[in-house]
Amino acid sequence: MFARSSALSSVLSAASSQHANAAARVVICERHPVAVLQVSAFATTINETERTLCSVLRLEAPAANQLSGDFTLSLRSIAPGVWQIVGDVSLTPQAAALRTTLQSIATVVDVSHGRSALLISGPSAAKSLAKFCGLDLASDKFMTGHSTQTRFGHIAMTLSRIDDAPTFEILVFRGYAQHVFESLVEGAAEFGLRIDQ
Repeated sequence: MFARSSALSSVLSAASSQHANAAARVVICERHPVAVLQVSAFATTINETERTLCSVLRLEAPAANQLSGDFTLSLRSIAPGVWQIVGDVSLTPQAAALRTTLQSIATVVDVSHGRSALLISGPSAAKSLAKFCGLDLASDKFMTGHSTQTRFGHIAMTLSRIDDAPTFEILVFRGYAQHVFESLVEGAAEFGLRIDQ
C-alpha cells in the first residue's frame, strides 16, 4: 500500500513558526493521516445500502447533510444515496472488504489519497470560513454534526462541524490543499491565528 503523504508538509512548518499566537481566536491544522471512503448506492438500493453501512460501522444512520459517529469514525450523508466514511486509518474499514459486503448494491471508492483534511477551530473560525463559503455557519444554523458538500470559493469541499468549539473540518481535493490552506491563513490572520502541526 502507498504511504499517505501530506500535501501540506512543505508549507506547514514555515507557517506554524510565523503564526504561533498563544491567544489565537482561530487555530488551523491538518488532519493527517485520515481515511476517506465514498459509498454510492444504486437508485433502487439506497435503503439497503444505508442499513448495511450502519450495521458494518455500528453507527446510526445520519440524516441528510449530517453525520453520525465521532471524530475517530463517522458516516456522513452528503447527497441522496451517497455517504462518506471518514476516520482514523486504523478504525476505518478497508475499501476492498466493504466493496465485498456491498457488492451489487453500492460502489465503494477509497479517496483518501486524493483528499486533504484541514481543521479550523476557535471562536472566530466561522467568521474566517465565511470569507470563502456562502453557507450560514452560525451555531444555530450549521450545528455540530452537520456535514455537506459545498464550496470554498470555486473549489468543491465537504464541510463538517465536528464540535461546539466550534471545530470545522474541510475535505478538499489534494491538488487544491495548499491554495485552501494559504487562503485560510490570510483570511484568519485578522482574528489572531495559530497553526498547529
